[in-house]
Amino acid sequence: MFVNSLIEPKEIIYSTRRTISLIINSNGELIVRAPINCPMSKIEKFINEKADWIIKKKNLFSEHNFYSPLKFEGNEYLYLLGDRYNIILADSTRVRVKGDIIEIPKLDARSKLLRFLSRTAKRYISKRVEYIAGLFKLKYKCISITSAHTRWGSCSYNNKLNFTYKLIMCPKEVIDYIIVHELCHTIEKNHSKNFWSKVKTILPNYKSYEKWLKDNRGIINMI
Repeated sequence: MFVNSLIEPKEIIYSTRRTISLIINSNGELIVRAPINCPMSKIEKFINEKADWIIKKKNLFSEHNFYSPLKFEGNEYLYLLGDRYNIILADSTRVRVKGDIIEIPKLDARSKLLRFLSRTAKRYISKRVEYIAGLFKLKYKCISITSAHTRWGSCSYNNKLNFTYKLIMCPKEVIDYIIVHELCHTIEKNHSKNFWSKVKTILPNYKSYEKWLKDNRGIINMI
């Protein structure tokens, strides 16, 4: 029996570990790891003892998690270039942006929105990469838009740049930071002092954009 419904675990994972541990996952849910054959009564006692800690962590997560995964059920919103758009499910065949509204076809809504975001990301990011690379005389091979769920961008050993389509939801200056970050990897393939020095030369306040990405990490999980 739990003293508060807020501390009920989403999942209990049993393994050969010796102790019980508690984790608040990226969705703000409590995950419990416990030894094999650990009595449920012992797990409940441990969770109840840690109730204050669990609630504090969940509240902290809620304060920084402004983005809910889309369910396409109405009264939802999406971000494009950092601006918030209300979603309207419409009897149409393609995605349309009208003012502060984004219309998405009711039929096959998710896949059509994904295609729209990918096309928009390809068009916008390609132009920004070309501009920034030319401005700072950085060379790259080509650009690909991916469906990565955890990485905003990457640079291969042969200078092929990859960006997730989800990047198009971020503010323009944050997108520029990710582009600069990956372009600097065409010169420095690691995160050495030389690498960060090059990033800082182009974007002296790059840390503010890193902080935005950290504080708004939930945006990558919206779709």
